[in-house]
Amino acid sequence: MQRTEKLKRNQSFLFWGKALIKLNIINAVVTLFYLHRGVEIDEIFYLSIVWSLSTLLFEVPTGYLADRFGRKRTLMLGAFLLALSWAMTWFAQGFPAFVIVFVIMSASFSCFSGTEEAFLYDSLKELGEDKEMTKHNGRLHSAQHFFNIIVPTLGAWIAKDLTEFQFSILIVVNIVAVVGGLLVFFFLTEPKHAKNVVEYEKGIFRESVETILHEPFLFRAAMNKLLIFIASFLVWRAYQPYLSDHGVSIFWLGIFYFLMHGICFVVHQYIGQIEKKIGTTHALFWSVGLMITALVGVFVTSISWLLFIFILITIVLETVREPVFAHAMNSRINSRSRATTLSNLNVFKAILDIPILFIAGWIAKINLEYVFLVAIGLCVMTLLFFSIRKRDLFPLSTPEEYIS
Repeated sequence: MQRTEKLKRNQSFLFWGKALIKLNIINAVVTLFYLHRGVEIDEIFYLSIVWSLSTLLFEVPTGYLADRFGRKRTLMLGAFLLALSWAMTWFAQGFPAFVIVFVIMSASFSCFSGTEEAFLYDSLKELGEDKEMTKHNGRLHSAQHFFNIIVPTLGAWIAKDLTEFQFSILIVVNIVAVVGGLLVFFFLTEPKHAKNVVEYEKGIFRESVETILHEPFLFRAAMNKLLIFIASFLVWRAYQPYLSDHGVSIFWLGIFYFLMHGICFVVHQYIGQIEKKIGTTHALFWSVGLMITALVGVFVTSISWLLFIFILITIVLETVREPVFAHAMNSRINSRSRATTLSNLNVFKAILDIPILFIAGWIAKINLEYVFLVAIGLCVMTLLFFSIRKRDLFPLSTPEEYIS
């Protein structure tokens, strides 16, 4: 098989590998699982701080690892660490044990962060198809929803009584899926990316920082993306016990996941056409405006089915925004340091996470509903200070021109 054909297969292998890695049958009841295993509601938010601190430790080294030793090897390492974290979840009880689980799981996701996009972009670039990044990246992002359209709903049905045996079944399914993803990644073909061995030791990290400094758009786009992600994440952490307290059954929590991933899968398949039709800036701006509207709706009603819809809209809108950033951001980054630069940008998320999640955990202990108020504040801040302007999307220079 010729190299061109192997490179074309990368998109398929990335899709199915990511689909298996992201298959998380326990997600529809994961917050209730933590509560079952002796973790308090505020400690669940504090576990996310552990994740963020771990990201600060692992994000840059794993990005460097991907640029230095290969993206394929880094993806396989991430899959191995994820399988290990789920194996440890089998035994974990209480906050301290889950701290260890979250550290390993964060290291795993740091291996994927930036690496998947860099792998895809460089595969497309070698094939001469890099201008289609938004379309292909949208399809790659749809992979995380493929199995999750049905599987978490099935998980909610299996764990309908929230017993230890039922949760154990879900953990085993996750382990098997991740091992399957690891095997799929083995068949990837490493794309070419510009490199100079003599310069690697000193150059990659410095180059990635210079790229960010010379491209203010990267920082603004990263903040726009990350603040909305954190807002959605706060909602995601709170919605299961919140809806449960408002009379929503475990079965309907499973239906929530079915609808969320079904909608996201369909939208991600066509995100390239959607972006072209309504425009990137309008898509980013109005998605945040709709999120704010939905979150305000949480405060003006206690009707369970309306709360269900408002929270679903919030999480879906954040998820479908993800691929819109990828093409513009990747086009401004040198191939040689692409994974490292994307990892460095993700470090901003870890820095933002720590104070926000601490406040959210403290507030959740007082009143879980107030967590949604924090999410509204983050969305408003994004519109006021980090909106993406049209001129940001058409740079006068390329990343290579910035790096000497």
